[in-house]
Amino acid sequence: MKARKIRIGIVSLGCPKTLVDSEIVLGKLKDPRYALAGNVDESDVVLVNTCGFIRDAKDESIDVILRLIEYRRTGRIRALVVMGCLVQRYAAELAGNFPEVDAFLGSGDYNRITAILRSVGEGERSVILGHPGYLGKAREERIPLTPRYSRYLKISEGCDHTCSFCVIPKIRGKFRSRSIPDVVREACALVRTGAKELILIGQDITKFGCDYARKPLLPELLDALEPIPGLEWIRLLYAYPNSLNARMIAKIAGSGKICHYLDLPLQHISDKILTAMRRGGGRHRTVELIKKLRGEIPDLALRTSFIVGFPGETERDFGELLDFMAWAKFERAGVFRYSREEGSAAAAFPAQVSERVKDLRFHKAMSLQKKVAKNVSRRQTGRELRVLIEGKLAGGNLWKGRSYMDAPEIDPHVIVESSHPLKTGAFYPVMITGAKGYDLVGKI
Repeated sequence: MKARKIRIGIVSLGCPKTLVDSEIVLGKLKDPRYALAGNVDESDVVLVNTCGFIRDAKDESIDVILRLIEYRRTGRIRALVVMGCLVQRYAAELAGNFPEVDAFLGSGDYNRITAILRSVGEGERSVILGHPGYLGKAREERIPLTPRYSRYLKISEGCDHTCSFCVIPKIRGKFRSRSIPDVVREACALVRTGAKELILIGQDITKFGCDYARKPLLPELLDALEPIPGLEWIRLLYAYPNSLNARMIAKIAGSGKICHYLDLPLQHISDKILTAMRRGGGRHRTVELIKKLRGEIPDLALRTSFIVGFPGETERDFGELLDFMAWAKFERAGVFRYSREEGSAAAAFPAQVSERVKDLRFHKAMSLQKKVAKNVSRRQTGRELRVLIEGKLAGGNLWKGRSYMDAPEIDPHVIVESSHPLKTGAFYPVMITGAKGYDLVGKI
């Protein structure tokens, strides 16, 4: 009698870089012994790819682990494997606190997933923790966890910046880039299987190539990606502001495929706070960069992120940040309460800000950004945008899509009215007629 395949399910938490890792892990399980489950409830073994960046992400990861431990205790699943950044950061603590978990796998050891599953099947408990941060290659198959028309493409791993609030170098390792030919090979493979949008990701994509070529090679990579037939959008995420030079700005401005969209995490604007954060640069340099970007790419959609409540942040520093946000009018902005992370330099800084003050500043900054976003949306009325359709909404003739201004998951949508059926994964010209909340509304 033929043995039943072991059904493997996965829960992927955190950022798109982790999502790519999860896709690679699933690609390594194309084995006669295993079958990929559609969801946790259909699984024999569940893999949890965790995030360990800040407190909220850690709490989410722990909550998921606890829920799945209950599944295992009641027999809904047979085994549980926890992997990724939280394991890389807290392997010993996790192994001690959660004896019900069958195996732990660090963020750089995904090529050992089949060995882990074999040992789990034999009743052995494993903890594997090697070099942090897995950087896949084109030859490694990925099982998509996003729609095939929009795929993430990880071009680098790790980080060499020494930001005082951040522990990414400890859980993702030193900065490493892939070769241009290898990235292009993977890009071509993704496009052949349906990708129309490729989203380039890395902790700092503007440093791509600096580890082996001693100079940034992102413009050369984009030159090699643009001619790929069938590729329509190239989107850039996580560009470190101090590394964004005139050559790169000109490349974005002059391209017909690179979305006029840039994720540029600034974190703050006060010179005092930026110095304490070890971000480099300063207010003057940042303001000049924003002016240059707006001047050379007038329709640019800028996304950024800010941290409020950093140690030593005064009301004056925070007021400076609010003034800057009102001036810059970012199309997209995320605000985060400072998370005091053990192992980071800032955790030992004096003048830690209370949680109450962090909350007040968070809500005040988000309230301001909401007004900015409303005005940004209002300015789009009467404009025709090319929209990538992602699916039909329940009831009526409404469809959900994204314009060049919208990255998946983190940004708003365009709600499209059409009297005729629209094809998911296809582009349509849409006339914007208004806005509903953060979303734009338009008609074919």
